[in-house]
Amino acid sequence: MSVFFKFLPEEVRTKKIEKGDFPFSPYLFWDTSVKKINTEKHKNFIIERVLTRGLLKDFYYLLQLYSTEEITSAIKKSKVLDKKTLNFCSHFFGIPLNELHASSFYD
Repeated sequence: MSVFFKFLPEEVRTKKIEKGDFPFSPYLFWDTSVKKINTEKHKNFIIERVLTRGLLKDFYYLLQLYSTEEITSAIKKSKVLDKKTLNFCSHFFGIPLNELHASSFYD
């Protein structure tokens, strides 16, 4: 995994995340009941929320829970990502900015 994550505590880096688990910080989903969030059904919502408001450990868990293709697909479809998040995603995942739907709002 990336050198970004070497700053995370050992218990975060060694935690095993599987489909159906909800490892994210509860404050990210303050406006909804965490018990009602299905990690598969609400995948795009979770990805957008973690990318825009999550901590480093939430991003790490996101990469554990979803494949790069699933995350990339959600990023490309998103209409709610801010400019900083779009630039970060473009660089981290290697997606050209012109392929990101939300980037058209910032031209």
